[in-house]
Amino acid sequence: MDQSYPLIKPNQEILNYEPTADEKKTKIGKYTIRRLFEGELDEQDNAAINKFIEEAGPFQNPIWTRPQILRFLQANNFKKDQTVQTMLQYEQWTKTLPILYDQQVEQFLKAGIIYIQGRDHSYRPIIVLNAYKVNFNEMSLEQYLRGLTYFLQVVVNDMMVPGKVENWIILIDLDYKGMIGLQINALKQVMSYLQNNYRSRLYKMFIFNTTMMLNVTWNMAKLFLEEITQQKIVFVKGDVKQLFQCMNKEQIEEKFGGTQGNRVEYWPPSIISANFKKNI
Repeated sequence: MDQSYPLIKPNQEILNYEPTADEKKTKIGKYTIRRLFEGELDEQDNAAINKFIEEAGPFQNPIWTRPQILRFLQANNFKKDQTVQTMLQYEQWTKTLPILYDQQVEQFLKAGIIYIQGRDHSYRPIIVLNAYKVNFNEMSLEQYLRGLTYFLQVVVNDMMVPGKVENWIILIDLDYKGMIGLQINALKQVMSYLQNNYRSRLYKMFIFNTTMMLNVTWNMAKLFLEEITQQKIVFVKGDVKQLFQCMNKEQIEEKFGGTQGNRVEYWPPSIISANFKKNI
C-alpha cells in the first residue's frame, strides 16, 4: 500500500535553501567530514573515490554512485577493506527493501517510540526517539527494526533534499529508566543497524534524562560505534543551550525545553511549526 505524507515534505523555503561551505564539509575533532554528498564534490573527494575504485572496483550495482561510495569511504575512515565489507553488507540489506506498510509497522509508528518533530535551522529533520518506550514483551526486535526502517525510508524519501538537506538530528529521551540485559543487547543491535545502513546521515544526537547506570550502558554501547559517530553525540544534563544553537524552540517539545506541547499523537507524521529560524 503506497503512503504519502505531504505535511513533512520540503516547502519552497527549504527547496530554495543554499547551504554554507561549513554545512557541506566541516571538521569534527581530528576529522574533516563531508555532510552533504550529492552535487559537486571537491578535488580531494574525487581523488579518494578514484583511488578506491581503482583498487577495489569496479562496482556494477547501480546503487554505487560516486556520492554513495564516498559516504561509505568516509564512514569507514577511508579504509579500503573495511569499506568493501560494509558495502557488500549494505547491498544485501537493500534486497529487503522497501518495507511495506502493514499492521505491525503501523503499530510501531503509532506507539510514540520514534516520530518526526520538526526541522532545525538548516532544515534537517528532527527525530524524537523515546527509548524508554521500548518493550520487548510487546514487540519483537524484528518488528522494531521493520518499523524503524519504514520510518527512516519516509524521512529520506519525503524530507531530504539532495545536496541541501541530507542529515538528521535525533533527540533521545531515556526518562531516567534502567535497562535490562536484553534491552542492552537489543540497543547494540539497533545502533549497529542504523550505523551500517544509514551512513553519514547523523548530524547530531542529543541524549536526555540519563541515569548513572545508563551512562555505564552507553560506555558499553559506544564500543559498537565508529569514532566519528561518537563525536556527534551529546549528553544533555540540565543546560539545553547547545540544543537551541541549531534549532528554534518552536520546533521542540516542552519536555526538551522547547515551547511545543508534548506530543500525544505520532503518526501520520507532521511538523507543528513552520518557524525554522534562529531564536531571537
